[in-house]
Amino acid sequence: MIETARTAKAEAEIPYGLFEYTAFFEKPIIETLGGSIVPVVAAVLDALAPWGFKVDGVEAKRGPEKLIEHGVIFRRTSPPSPAMSLALSFNRIFISAENLDWSEADNFMAAMKAGVDAIQRTASPKIRTQHVALGMHIQLKSKPRNELTAPLLSESARKLLDGDVKFSGIILNREKCSVIIDASVAYANGLFVRMFREHPAAATWVQLAEALRRDEEQLFEVLGLEGTL
Repeated sequence: MIETARTAKAEAEIPYGLFEYTAFFEKPIIETLGGSIVPVVAAVLDALAPWGFKVDGVEAKRGPEKLIEHGVIFRRTSPPSPAMSLALSFNRIFISAENLDWSEADNFMAAMKAGVDAIQRTASPKIRTQHVALGMHIQLKSKPRNELTAPLLSESARKLLDGDVKFSGIILNREKCSVIIDASVAYANGLFVRMFREHPAAATWVQLAEALRRDEEQLFEVLGLEGTL
């Protein structure tokens, strides 16, 4: 009974998550965004229309002094939640989405692939690398958060400074990926986690999703969490 209690997983839920995807170009598409962006906007809007992206959600950024800050943002307006956007600038495509779960993955990937494909047809950028990041607040239901994160801190690290340890978090950087585990300031007894992974240009959306799912599952396993991803 003692061993069972010690190894029992902690119930958890994810009240907020933010997915971010960035495709960096090998060189800026100055010829496209430096002139008329109408063909690109029309193509992307047409591609994203089935998923609720409309012209009233398009924002052109042409005012900033720095050329790199110019671009166009497509925001989904129907429905407005969960929030989704696709932004095109001279050097990258940036996609963000709030509070998605894995039951929506196929639909989300189909939408974003359609938008990115439209950009590639009209602007012809050559993608150099793809980055995927996921930030999420994880609220714990059955155990205090420090009980789960304390094992992440080595005995050597515990000798730093003095006083009681309020929270044991980590920042782990690997060659092309990283993870941050910190205390959430937004949710009681919650963790804030940010995971990042760099992918090659040839990686497909399915491969990106599979890697992210593995990373999430591994995080839950290492921390001893159970709940719906």
